[in-house]
Amino acid sequence: MAPLGPETPAELAVKTDFGTNIWAIFQELYDDKWDQGRWNAAVARFKAAHDPAVVQRFWARAKLPAWDALEAQFRKGPPPFLRPGWKSPLLGKKVDLRWLDVGPFEHVRGSVDGWRDAKLLIIEFWASWPVPCLSQPCLAVFRDLSTIARTCPEIKIVTFNSEGIFTQAPIDVAAVKKFIARRDDMDYPIYIDTHRVAVNSIFQPGQNLSIPLAFIITPKDGVVRWVGNPEEMAGPLEQALKKAT
Repeated sequence: MAPLGPETPAELAVKTDFGTNIWAIFQELYDDKWDQGRWNAAVARFKAAHDPAVVQRFWARAKLPAWDALEAQFRKGPPPFLRPGWKSPLLGKKVDLRWLDVGPFEHVRGSVDGWRDAKLLIIEFWASWPVPCLSQPCLAVFRDLSTIARTCPEIKIVTFNSEGIFTQAPIDVAAVKKFIARRDDMDYPIYIDTHRVAVNSIFQPGQNLSIPLAFIITPKDGVVRWVGNPEEMAGPLEQALKKAT
């Protein structure tokens, strides 16, 4: 396919219409909320309102599936952990953390030692491949974790690289270590979860199957106090620390 070039005003109009009258509406109407008549009418109106060639360019640029596949996607809805009101089954529950001392893991830097004596334990999962890990929010997580590790001795951080977390593909340990070595903002304990010990022990049971992902735990009782995207961790971490003090 030839390069698409910059978006034209007509394409921007298609994008706005799709986002407002298709995406924003039907992403909420999954499962028993699905309205087939409303979908059919919305699609027919959208197609009639725009030049098919312009729609095709927008479709290619947005990498959208065919209409029937898109409908199936909307009908199915997002995975449970992305739905409003969902909570991890581990939230507020006591978890066994002995696996932290046993492994085996591929060590990169820092140490897991001392986690039992901390007021709070942060366990974070990350990979180098998601697009967000090349963006400012993810880079901010690296910096934020480094700041916590440097300035908050009462909080223990242990992070696990899990490149094959969803595919179960072997991890290229050398490539991960090279990625870390190039960075000067990852100054905290890092391990590579080569045998999926961390994934199987807490990531999968937590059922929040996204990455990066952080768990805030009080080591004295092993209770999970928060689970979520580390970009959104500041408030819950402050609250958990006050309660643990």
